[in-house]
Amino acid sequence: MSAELPAVSGPFRISVEPIPAGVTLDISTFVEALVLDLVTEHADALAEILAEQDEDRPYDGHRPESLLVEELLDAVSTRIPVYGGQCLALADRIRAVAAPKAVPSQREAGAA
Repeated sequence: MSAELPAVSGPFRISVEPIPAGVTLDISTFVEALVLDLVTEHADALAEILAEQDEDRPYDGHRPESLLVEELLDAVSTRIPVYGGQCLALADRIRAVAAPKAVPSQREAGAA
C-alpha cells in the first residue's frame, strides 16, 4: 500500500496507485473482511463446494458447486460502501493519478 493516505478511509480503506495504463485500487481491507466472513459465517457452504469439486468428472458449467458459489455470492456483500465526501475524494484521487503525464520530448538525432 502507498505511504500516501488512502482516498477512502472507511468503512474499508481504498488506496489508488498509478499504473502505466491507468490506476489500481487497493481494496485489501474489504477483501480481508470478505474472506473472514466466508470462513466464519459460511464454512459449511465452502466445505460443500470443496467436496463437490473433489469429485472427478468432466467440466460442466451447471455442476452443483457452481450453484453453491452463486448462492454464496448472494449471501456475502460484493459492494464496497463509500460515503459522503469520500466519494469525491476517491474520484479526485483517481482523476489525479490517472491524468495523462507529459512525456519528455526526444532529442534530435546527433543532439547532445
